[in-house]
Amino acid sequence: MKRLLGLYREKQYSPGRHKTNDARLLELIADRLRDRKLDVDLSTIEQSPDAPAATAVVFSMCQGKSSLEILAHWERQGINVINSPQAAVNTYRDRLPKLMLNAGLAFPETQLVGTTGDSLPPFTMDGGLWLKRGDVHASVPSDVQWIDSRSRLDAGFAEFASRGIRTAAVQTHQPGDEIKFYGVAGNKFFHWFYPTESSGFAFDVHALARLATKAAAAAGLDIFGGDIIVAPSGELTLIDLNDWPSFAPCLGPASEAIANFIAERAYDP
Repeated sequence: MKRLLGLYREKQYSPGRHKTNDARLLELIADRLRDRKLDVDLSTIEQSPDAPAATAVVFSMCQGKSSLEILAHWERQGINVINSPQAAVNTYRDRLPKLMLNAGLAFPETQLVGTTGDSLPPFTMDGGLWLKRGDVHASVPSDVQWIDSRSRLDAGFAEFASRGIRTAAVQTHQPGDEIKFYGVAGNKFFHWFYPTESSGFAFDVHALARLATKAAAAAGLDIFGGDIIVAPSGELTLIDLNDWPSFAPCLGPASEAIANFIAERAYDP
């Protein structure tokens, strides 16, 4: 029997309700895989620091650098890891903007800035800015902050520095409707929705899916999610890309699609 290992997200990257949603997804995927007669264990990276013997696939929600270094070591030993640890690193905000621009995908102008410097560069506040932690994607609300004044920007840098976040991403604001999306590679699953009230700007739904899947492919992601802005003109701009989101609004069908994807990998010779 094929053996699989699922790894929970680290506590610091899965706080509050995210912890419950992340755990529900992983456990539901494990149940779906067991229905397919696969042997599945669930663990944390702390409980499984060494490469598990006779494991066909590891499906991991881990995001921290130390965890991803362990998973990269396992991958070099021949274990199939979903998502690849390199793909997870590619969603870090100190890498993502360049990757998306190199792939020819619409992405806002983003500047990486140290949070502890004596003098911070000037920024144009016209239309506002977004201040985001410069490494992993948001795990608490203050990891993404709306900025409309220099004083708020300085306060945001100071708040990041106080939490040990050494790099911030300052991103231009893209006006329009925000859309969240979730997907599985190979067009096995795609779901989108408006997370807040929208203006209902018309757009090409197929173009939305193409942008999301091209972004995921550029980063190397198999299980992915993110955010896209629809401008009043209908133009689409990717503003964020995540590995292993919780799929909370579409948990049932998403867990089935992810289980199918993992099972195919497990049986791939």
